[in-house]
Amino acid sequence: MSEFDWDRFEAAKMEPRREKMPVPDLAAFFKPGETPEWEVRGLTAREWAVSLEAEQKYATVSAVATTLQQAGVEVQAMRRIVGLTKATPSELAKRLELFVMGSVNPTVNLEQAVLLAERFALDFWVIVSKIINLTGKGFDLAKPAAASQTTQDLPQA
Repeated sequence: MSEFDWDRFEAAKMEPRREKMPVPDLAAFFKPGETPEWEVRGLTAREWAVSLEAEQKYATVSAVATTLQQAGVEVQAMRRIVGLTKATPSELAKRLELFVMGSVNPTVNLEQAVLLAERFALDFWVIVSKIINLTGKGFDLAKPAAASQTTQDLPQA
């Protein structure tokens, strides 16, 4: 039976997996001459949990907004900023969180994520699916900083 080498695992330098994805449908929104690419990364367990809690967060914010609205406070701007409509599906709420946390370049805030999801739904869904895929693969061994380093520099069994 093989034994997991915890010492080697703990000593390994690791980083989230990253990938650049072509986004040709969004080319008009990149600077002239730039390649239309979206760089994403896999998430940590904590970040993943935050995305899973999105449904509850949105329900809570919605309840607060409804209460404020009943008191005569204008809440449409608040709803728009946090991506709320009267019927934001929980799966979309989760994916908005994943999109914000997993986007490396460009970086995205929640309001921008909502706008992109509304206007380019399929591109949004594909990008989030890649973030999920990278998260599922786990972290990757860090690449050596200099070309002269080799895999011999990694902790050995």
